[in-house]
Amino acid sequence: METTIESDKRILMNARIASGKWAFEIPPEPIGDNLISTTVESELVVVGEGMAGLCTALSALQAGVDTIIVTASSRPVGRGGSVAASYSKIMQAQGYPRQEVENFYLEEFASASYNIDQRKWYKFYNNSETAMNWLIDMLEADGVSVVLEKDNEDDPCSPTNQPVGTHAFMGKGVTFAGAGINLALKTLEKNYLELGGRIARNTVAKQLVRVEEGAGRVSAVIAKDPSGNYVKYTAKKAVVLATGDFSANRDMMAKYCPAYAKYFINDKLDYDVGFVEKGLFKGEGHLMALWVGAAWQRTFPNAPLIQGSRLCSNLPYGGHRGLRVNKNGERYCNEDCNAPYTALTVLREPDQVAYAIWGTNYAYDIDWHAHGSVRGSDKMLPEAVIEKWEREVANKNAVKADTLEEVIRKLGLPVDETLATIDRYNELCRNGYDSDFHKKAKYLQEIKDGPFYGGSIAQNHYFSVLGGPRTNHKMQICNENDEPIRGLYAAGSMIGDMFANAYNFRIAGHNYGCCLTFGYLTGKYIAENE
Repeated sequence: METTIESDKRILMNARIASGKWAFEIPPEPIGDNLISTTVESELVVVGEGMAGLCTALSALQAGVDTIIVTASSRPVGRGGSVAASYSKIMQAQGYPRQEVENFYLEEFASASYNIDQRKWYKFYNNSETAMNWLIDMLEADGVSVVLEKDNEDDPCSPTNQPVGTHAFMGKGVTFAGAGINLALKTLEKNYLELGGRIARNTVAKQLVRVEEGAGRVSAVIAKDPSGNYVKYTAKKAVVLATGDFSANRDMMAKYCPAYAKYFINDKLDYDVGFVEKGLFKGEGHLMALWVGAAWQRTFPNAPLIQGSRLCSNLPYGGHRGLRVNKNGERYCNEDCNAPYTALTVLREPDQVAYAIWGTNYAYDIDWHAHGSVRGSDKMLPEAVIEKWEREVANKNAVKADTLEEVIRKLGLPVDETLATIDRYNELCRNGYDSDFHKKAKYLQEIKDGPFYGGSIAQNHYFSVLGGPRTNHKMQICNENDEPIRGLYAAGSMIGDMFANAYNFRIAGHNYGCCLTFGYLTGKYIAENE
């Protein structure tokens, strides 16, 4: 008798669970034709109206494919706004070279343990310029400004460094670079509708239809409309699944991302949600693909998208570069890492907490750049940096005192041990050589001038989980034998084997850049090949 598995609240993995078949993997009974109230014909059905779904639908429609978007949301859905490209007309106009790839991508593959599909990475690099320029032309026609967001400008081999190429959209109501994705979605939807594209809103896809008793091509999507009726959307060419992540599905998290499952605890499903932590969607697209024979990606576990604390960070996507200590008052790492890597290091310390401690001189000793600013803008003045710290103190995100001992006490750390760690760190700074963790000399700033500050850097934001069905470099969803399931494609964060270990923000906006680039290419590919 086959064992079916459902996770408990603790999500503990054991041999029985690992070898069993999970309840979510078992296909439900097919929705019979007798339950279908309406049939809507089309050539392409795109499930989901985020960045990836809209780019796919518009690209296909521009190529002459009759397209309908079936979406559970009531509007286009997006979060954030940074969109990466290897090059663009904006970069060219500002005199920036094409993103370096020969060395940087190898570093990224290594950070992913080479546990990713390189074909997808190079396909992104080779085609993102065309896709970005396609989007820029539409946005500028709508009066939206496309700018280059200020990234982390650092040593090329530093894990904090980010290449030029993070595009942001600014216009009515959006003045913060990296928060304008909805401007892009509005323009994409407008162009799609003007060409005659159709959208079925508040309509939740439930099952795929695969002909020839589940062995042929995917020919339709069955969805439940706002009135609770089942509607069949036929797809003469293809179905593209662009339904987001599965981070709010506890069983799927337990199986595919067990180490981080306990942090994603949001059970409130909102298809219109913007920024939200601890779980987004239930993985409906992933499940539909599995039920018609899709294999899961080879990369294990799925990569979580975590953003760590930026408290006292001198770079837009950085983490605190000065002294970090754990609850025992011990220094525990080389602090040259960005905010996502900061989160991962903190999760491995006692009680998963850590703290930063610094002096007023830190505002003057290094350069500071604000998150959300435009590339090329002036660095922050030291006085503005200190004002920012003071706001953190007022908001109780940081503490301040005239002595280091008082700061340590306010943080609840052991005084003698922490003072000894600070003395050791200051000695290394004065010597200009970190013989303990070998941090670069230019990042060794003493903690010497009061008032002094400190705060927890255990603030972690669990935004999403990336990946899903096994997907080839043409974005076709495949079975266990790596054979494409005819007529079935993935888009956006559903694409399998793109990211591994963790989404590290080394390429700021990489995920949205993939939504744009692969969506644009997939729409054209379907038009030409299906």
